[in-house]
Amino acid sequence: MKQSGLTIIEIVSVLAIMTILAGLMLPSFSSFHARSTATAGINWIVGAVNFARYTAINRRVTTTLCPSSGTGMRCKGNWHDGMILFADHNADARINGSDYVIERINNLNFSGTLKWRAFRNRQYLQMTQFGYTNYQNGNFVYCPEDKNLKFARQIVINVQGRARMVHTRNSDGLMVDRRGKLLRC
Repeated sequence: MKQSGLTIIEIVSVLAIMTILAGLMLPSFSSFHARSTATAGINWIVGAVNFARYTAINRRVTTTLCPSSGTGMRCKGNWHDGMILFADHNADARINGSDYVIERINNLNFSGTLKWRAFRNRQYLQMTQFGYTNYQNGNFVYCPEDKNLKFARQIVINVQGRARMVHTRNSDGLMVDRRGKLLRC
């Protein structure tokens, strides 16, 4: 009776080849993961901005989008921890009077930070009932946890309330802002 099987040399050879291939694929996988995380973070914030704009137009009321952690009943915390969108009848960026929370937007558990820089240095974004920002054009900058500028991203919000991603890179492949300067993480 003929026996079939693998010798120890054949098994070790196959394991060695698999180990080498896995080692070659690991950098590609981690680059793919970092790029996917950046895309998820950017899509999350663009979706929130578009929802704030849509809600302001649809309900004919100024809406405020702001960072909110904890209970989600006031503007406080970091953008990447979560946000609230609320009807802001007196446009004071506080929930008071006849204001009410429309949506609590939880984070996607992505690692990294999200910062908002705007004209008039406000730490919230308001949309008027016409879909315009309340004189607050600015930008969001997503920075990965390891601060690698290759995976940093910038979203610019214009006065019409529209969001667009800046796709410009310098000669080293690092992301730059709309003025050509490296993003700051």
